[in-house]
Amino acid sequence: MFVLYNIDWGGTAERLKAHDEAWKKACDEKEGVEYLGRYKPWNKKYHWTYVTKVKDLPTWYEASMNYEWDRDPKEMTHTELEFYGGPQ
Repeated sequence: MFVLYNIDWGGTAERLKAHDEAWKKACDEKEGVEYLGRYKPWNKKYHWTYVTKVKDLPTWYEASMNYEWDRDPKEMTHTELEFYGGPQ
């Protein structure tokens, strides 16, 4: 299963890199979760998309509970999660 986390970013490059590292650390600490990177979507309104491969939804949820990040609404103005199961 894949989880796509779309974000609009209004913060600094340094804070974005710190955000990358915080999510990567949360993924590394949970078996069954693989951080695949931050991508620039071409067909979405968002600035960035984090792509994560996970064993299942409960495993992703557990990883997200270990995600240590203080969200500043001025930096991350909008977000959207997408969940993809398969392949069929």
